[in-house]
Amino acid sequence: MNTLIVTAHPSSKGFTHQIAEAYKKGREAKAALLGVTAESSVEILDLYKTDIKQDFLRYEEKTDMGNPDPAREAMQAKITAADNIVFIHPMWWVSPPAIMKNFIDVNFAGRFAFRYINGKPVGLLTGKTTAVFITCDGPRWLYWLIAMPFRTIWIHAILQYCGLKVKAFKLFDRKMFRTEAEQKAFLVKVEKIARKI
Repeated sequence: MNTLIVTAHPSSKGFTHQIAEAYKKGREAKAALLGVTAESSVEILDLYKTDIKQDFLRYEEKTDMGNPDPAREAMQAKITAADNIVFIHPMWWVSPPAIMKNFIDVNFAGRFAFRYINGKPVGLLTGKTTAVFITCDGPRWLYWLIAMPFRTIWIHAILQYCGLKVKAFKLFDRKMFRTEAEQKAFLVKVEKIARKI
């Protein structure tokens, strides 16, 4: 019951980190309830602070992508070991921070996360669950209106494409205008979701 929580917020004060901690708390509570504490782990992978540094994806020939890359191999080992992979980030310009996109570009590579069989894509990360939590400052109705393609890209073009089973996709809107009580209520909700998955 291993969980990998991938976060992308440059500030330690970002609400992203509080969401990650709430999710971690929920997963640990579930593990304790199931009596599998010793066999489970919850790791928060802060892309801005990890020792595993990854440059932006670069290659000249597609075959170059198969060259040995210790950082990619380390990240893919974390993905492989996880039963539950969670992505938490703010929405900037109707997209995740570049460092999160790069994490997907580099690590969710062909022949690792998916491959083509008879011309059709087949996800290789089957048997794993996933969730996405996003914060934004605009109102929910506006984001659902203009960001529906963004939700579709996350769920269908990345997660399900790679074989992951999506269990939650939550948008916390108007973040900068929310009261402390509203933020705490959302964190409780996140913890409950983590316990259910």
